[in-house]
Amino acid sequence: MGKNMKWLLIVLGVLVVLFGINQLKQSSLGSSSEQVFEIERDDIFSFDISQGEESISLVYNGENWFIDGNDTLVVKEHTMNGFFDRVLKVKRTSLVSKNQNKWDKFNVGDSTGTPLNLKDHNGESLGLITVGKSAAEWASSNIRIGDEVEVYQTNENISWQLNTS
Repeated sequence: MGKNMKWLLIVLGVLVVLFGINQLKQSSLGSSSEQVFEIERDDIFSFDISQGEESISLVYNGENWFIDGNDTLVVKEHTMNGFFDRVLKVKRTSLVSKNQNKWDKFNVGDSTGTPLNLKDHNGESLGLITVGKSAAEWASSNIRIGDEVEVYQTNENISWQLNTS
């Protein structure tokens, strides 16, 4: 084997090692997609949505969904199906912030976000998220899960589903 061939193999080996290291570094920076709620729809019997001073609670009586405090207004089944299909299947994709001081910037602060609290038949919380509109991406929302500090971007915009008016 000639001298040039040895050098070529050494350079090729170094490039393969550098490529492998680069791939490992890049994979740690990638975004993962994890489902926000690990809840079955049949376990949800009520939920609360709040926006500033306004709030609304919907309750399931075993047959129909209705707005709490208004026993004559039944919510259409296809409306609830659409709501649950979007909200329960939403996934967090990218970590946006680990800084609690930036919650308001991402519209998930106590005064800027829209809390959604899903509850079981005993009124116990199954899952709580605070949803905010994403200023950077119209097709996604920002969310904060429970008491966590981290803010994530979602794979879908669900903030319009949580309008209380």
